[in-house]
Amino acid sequence: MGGQCQRQCCGPPTLLKTRLVEHLGARTFSRDEFRQGPTADLGEQPCSGDHGQRRPPPAPHPHHGVAKHRLLCPDGHLMTAKVVREMFMPCYMDRECDRCEMLCERDHSHYICKECDLVYCNRCARQALGLRELNDRGEPLEIQAGDIFLAGPDKYGIHHVILARSAWREVEPDVVELLDLPPGAEMLACDTIESTQGSVGTETWWYKTTTYFTRDHEDGSLYLVADLPPNADVLEQAMQPVRTKILLHPFREDGGELEFDEAAFLKVIESAAARSVRYGKRTAVKSVVNGILHRERIDARSYPTAESRSELATKLKESWKQRPICASVAVMCWQMYFFATSPDKDEAVRRVLRYMPHWCHKSTPSALVNSLTEHGWFISDTADGED
Repeated sequence: MGGQCQRQCCGPPTLLKTRLVEHLGARTFSRDEFRQGPTADLGEQPCSGDHGQRRPPPAPHPHHGVAKHRLLCPDGHLMTAKVVREMFMPCYMDRECDRCEMLCERDHSHYICKECDLVYCNRCARQALGLRELNDRGEPLEIQAGDIFLAGPDKYGIHHVILARSAWREVEPDVVELLDLPPGAEMLACDTIESTQGSVGTETWWYKTTTYFTRDHEDGSLYLVADLPPNADVLEQAMQPVRTKILLHPFREDGGELEFDEAAFLKVIESAAARSVRYGKRTAVKSVVNGILHRERIDARSYPTAESRSELATKLKESWKQRPICASVAVMCWQMYFFATSPDKDEAVRRVLRYMPHWCHKSTPSALVNSLTEHGWFISDTADGED
């Protein structure tokens, strides 16, 4: 089934082996598809690069602290990202980009203006935000703790949410040797944490691991290929590579409204993991229903006073005790981070409403994407970095 090799860390060499596993909530690709590249079998047509068509490019929002990752349509409306909704994959229709006229396929994200019924593919949105041109393989996109990986979608339209705990880091030579990857494939590694039905941690219900990806040399697409829990001697290799999107948080040095305290965030992750409970199947089903009924979001307009925000703080802390789903880890950690780093409780709630206005036990991945891109987050379909 898998290979094996000698692994040398701080002590004597150990035998690292591979085991094939099927990751939860992920759109998988066959080995042949993966080796040929995603455009060979999926009917995907990359944008041509000629963007002098039909509509002017959208502009970053000029009056917001997280302006770098906020887009306005030509009529001045905020554009938000969209991915396929859970359980709606069979009836989800491809849309045409109104700038470059290429199809925004249902496996991909795109930006929309609801008021104008305007659609931009992820490439056009990237260009408007100053991100690197596709097919330009430079340095990979900068990843920070707190960023969110979205693996999928699977055949049901479900993405799996994985929270980053680190920047990209060096891939161990023995891991590269074990994985059966296409020649010249670029490997990336990131320490992550997630809540999943299939895997749990050695000390907590949340699954802490190092996740391994490859970046496609032709179009920059990111694929999840394996993970390795701490102190483990078995590399969990995905049966099929899983296409993965990246949701970038707005607290970066180049335009963030708040300074990001990585040490505090990692401390929150440890605290949240220690109190974690088992993945909730019923919670996952209810979250899909809540998504259809739009109950997963927290409307800031419902909490205009300090008293109402104090009541919300109590409700948020109670929600953290509920059985989690995959989206819960990211929502809960970010909300706990705001409570840990804000000067007072009222400001913490204000930051939750501003940057993570979701119930952690009700939110679906698709709702997170749509809502968070209203609040300064940006989604990328590739791992290509900035110019």
